[in-house]
Amino acid sequence: MPFPSTAPLAVSARNLTMTYWFHEKSPGLSGALKALFRSRKKCIQAVQAIDFDLRAGELVGFIGPNGAGKTTTLKMLSGILCPTAGTIDVLGHVPHRREKAFLKTIAFVAGQRNRLFWDLPAEEYFHFCRVVYEIPEERYAAAKRRLVDMADIGDILSVPQRKLSAGQRKRCELVAALLHDPRVIFLDEPTNALDLVNARKLREFIRAKARDGRHGIILTSHNMADISEVCDRLVIIHSGKIVFNGSLASLYERFLPRKQIKILFDGPWARDELAPLGDLVRVDAPEVVLEVEAAAAARAAAFICSRFSIRDIAIMEVPLEKIIESIYAQPHR
Repeated sequence: MPFPSTAPLAVSARNLTMTYWFHEKSPGLSGALKALFRSRKKCIQAVQAIDFDLRAGELVGFIGPNGAGKTTTLKMLSGILCPTAGTIDVLGHVPHRREKAFLKTIAFVAGQRNRLFWDLPAEEYFHFCRVVYEIPEERYAAAKRRLVDMADIGDILSVPQRKLSAGQRKRCELVAALLHDPRVIFLDEPTNALDLVNARKLREFIRAKARDGRHGIILTSHNMADISEVCDRLVIIHSGKIVFNGSLASLYERFLPRKQIKILFDGPWARDELAPLGDLVRVDAPEVVLEVEAAAAARAAAFICSRFSIRDIAIMEVPLEKIIESIYAQPHR
C-alpha cells in the first residue's frame, strides 16, 4: 500500500549533487615528486542531481552497491557534508548550517561506529544525552522508560558498554540517539555484524518507532531482511543516481515479474515435464524450486498438482536479493 501523500514532508532534496576532487599521481617516489610540480586534478561525482522526499511516519529503505552514494547522501541530509549543488530542506532547516534547533530534530546512527563511551553504563550515557540535548527531566524520564522497554535493555542499564554484546550495544545506542525525540532519523546499516536474534530485535524496534506517524526514518542496509521486513518504500541508488523509487510491489512488477513455486514431491517426478513450465532454480530432491512468469504461476501449480503426487506446494515471491542484483548488474549512465 503506498504511503499517504497527505503526510507532511520531513525531508525534501532537489538536484542534490556531491563532487569530490583529488590530485591523481603515479605510484612510487618518482610519482610523488612529479605530483609536486605537475599533477592532474580529477573529480568523482558521488551523488548526481538526485531528488528525494521523506514524509513524517514513513520508513524508507535506501540501498545500493558499495560506492553508490548512500552514506554520502545521508551525510548531506544530516548536515555532516555540504552539497556541491542542490537544495535540502529538513523540517525547515538547511542541514549543513548545523544549527542547534536542527540538531535537536535529527539523529544519525551508523552501524560501523559506536557513539557510546566504552567504560560508561548506558544509564549514565543516557543522562549525558539529556544534558547535551537539554531534555526536560519529566520528558526524559518518560522517553527513557518507553524506549528502554521497546529495546528490551532494562536489565543491562548499569553494565559498562565494554561488557555488552554488539547487539546489546547497538540497542543501547539507538535508545541514546532517540531520547531527544528526533523527528528525522538516519540509520546507516544499523544491523551490521549483528546475529539473527539481535538483528530481528533491532528491526522490531525500528518498525515500532516508525508506527507512531511522527518520525521519518531513512535506513541503508545490505541486509535485504532489513528492507523487506521494515520499509514502506525502497529507493535504489547506483553510481550516484536514483534508479528506482517506489514500493516493493512495484519493484517486483517492474524488474522481475516472476514467481517461484516450491514443490515437495511425494513420489517420482520428471524433469522433462517441469522444464517447459519455467526455470528449475533449485533441485534438492524431493524438493524442487521452479521459477515461472507471474501470470502463469497459478496455472503451472495446478498442472503440477494434477500430474504428480505432491506433499506440499507453495507460490512465493522471487528473493529480493535476486532482483537487486539484476538492477546492480545493469549499466546506469
